[in-house]
Amino acid sequence: MGEAPSQQPALRHNRDYLLLMTGGVVNSLGSRMSVLAFPLITLAETHSPFAVGLVSGTSMVAMVLIGLPAGALVDRWDRKRVMVVAASCACVAYASVAIVALAGRITVPHLMVAAACSGVVSMFYNPAEAVAIKKVVRGEDLSRAAANNEARSAASGLIGPPLAGVLFSIARGLPMLVDAVTYAVAASCAALVRTPLPAAPKHDREALLPSIRTGLRFLFGHPMLRPLTILAAVCNFAGLGLVVSVTITMQQRGTRAVWIGAVTAAMSLSMLAGSMLAGRISARFTVGALMVAVPLVGAVGFLGMVFFHAPVALMALMVVATFLLAPLSASITTVITTQTPEAKLGRVMSADGVLSMVLAALAPAVMGLLIGSIGGRSAMLIFVVLLTLSGALALAFPVLRRMPKAPELTSVG
Repeated sequence: MGEAPSQQPALRHNRDYLLLMTGGVVNSLGSRMSVLAFPLITLAETHSPFAVGLVSGTSMVAMVLIGLPAGALVDRWDRKRVMVVAASCACVAYASVAIVALAGRITVPHLMVAAACSGVVSMFYNPAEAVAIKKVVRGEDLSRAAANNEARSAASGLIGPPLAGVLFSIARGLPMLVDAVTYAVAASCAALVRTPLPAAPKHDREALLPSIRTGLRFLFGHPMLRPLTILAAVCNFAGLGLVVSVTITMQQRGTRAVWIGAVTAAMSLSMLAGSMLAGRISARFTVGALMVAVPLVGAVGFLGMVFFHAPVALMALMVVATFLLAPLSASITTVITTQTPEAKLGRVMSADGVLSMVLAALAPAVMGLLIGSIGGRSAMLIFVVLLTLSGALALAFPVLRRMPKAPELTSVG
């Protein structure tokens, strides 16, 4: 039998947590590799930008459509089995693409099916993993676990795409083959977890639609989660739009591609450094303080980018704007995990994820439309104001002002 979370050892000695973390690291690496691998393979085979957009968009559409039902089903099913089956399905999907790509017989419909499978898998695996981590980790370690997840995500984002590019240069199907291996490892790690992650009792199961509504009502009815989720969504929307605007405006000014890449690399390294320090930062500052400070500091950084255009200055300002994002994200994850009962956590995490994805898809489009209509400087200023408001409005919610540091939050059952 598995131990109760309060009886579990510290993270570095927690066998089940280390298995979940290992599976999560390789799963995240595979996901980040596929972000570049799918467009590379599609373009190489079809020479059609439209086909690239079609394949890339399929994954996002699949995630948005399946997200809420997936969260409800995760709360109904055995979470260990969900992770094993989901990762195994991704392994098969990627292996099938690798085989036909190496044989030179890849087709766009096949790529679309594989991309959709990848999106569906993530929407089952990720909330199931979140529930599993809450189950196997002590309450006082949940904040540290959230910070570790931010670090693995940042590292995967930095390593995955370049690795996919290198593997693709060797053989077109090789990135997908490595992706398949990463998901096989993730499935094996999940299968080795000893702590029981049981399905909900049959008498506690709701029908699918009422179950989804229960999750949404909890997320947007909880006095702490509601303002946190809404303000974080606005902050992410504004921040993503501003990141896109920097690239677009640099291109419009005729900046060399190497400098555009350098600014992007500065952002990635800044977020990686922030994620490595997320545990210490979230232990020093309250969640409410981070909700106020991170958007305001980001607004100052992006405001500087409106007026200073030298690439080195842009790199420095991008570091300022993005360094604290990972600590804030880790703190928000800790709040959601600790304040949501285990029986509802899959639905709540999925609802939060779907909201973030929809806004992430809209932000670049809205920013691009504004730049085309009123120019880059005016568009950036509008988004800087929106980012500033998301931080200032956090002061209007007493529950956020009173919120303690993430490690001090008491976890509910």
